[in-house]
Amino acid sequence: MKTFVLAATLLLVGSTAYADSLTFNGPTANGVNGPYSMSLNGGPATPMICFSDVNYIQGGESWNVQAYNINQVGAVVGQFAGSTAQYNELGYLANELFANPGNANLQQAIWFVLGTGGASNSYYTAAVNYVNNNPNYMTSDVFYIPTGPNLPTVNGTTPQPFILQVPEPSSLVLLGAGLFGLIGLQLKKASA
Repeated sequence: MKTFVLAATLLLVGSTAYADSLTFNGPTANGVNGPYSMSLNGGPATPMICFSDVNYIQGGESWNVQAYNINQVGAVVGQFAGSTAQYNELGYLANELFANPGNANLQQAIWFVLGTGGASNSYYTAAVNYVNNNPNYMTSDVFYIPTGPNLPTVNGTTPQPFILQVPEPSSLVLLGAGLFGLIGLQLKKASA
């Protein structure tokens, strides 16, 4: 019982989604369209979406990354620098692609946001309109940007940046309510 309560508490509290190593498990199930199978710090395979079509990776390759949430993206410099609005657009589009894996038009729109490939299309326009019309929208996704010396190169480019989907706060509240309900049932069962 104590193990169950501890596990539920750790799940609710969570941990910071920052990592220092990202590995492409390769190949993708959808060709060049996300999500890709990635591992953070040697952990389990996790679906992520790349947001650059001009950077390349190969199966089994690992590299250092810096994790950014929407409140930190202003600190991103270099090739993947962008505004908070652009990163909110990326989060919006990534969540759509997680829900519709392999959708080439969504992937093209994602690559277009920061000018790293892709093409403007109706999905890109919808994302821009959504972010502009919902000024309180803040993506909960985490953005992993390649960083540090000695980055591997494929076709003369450094690795791609990736987006990890993080549940929206309302989903976490619902999950927490369910876990507390299960804890209550376990406690009631144990006292009977």
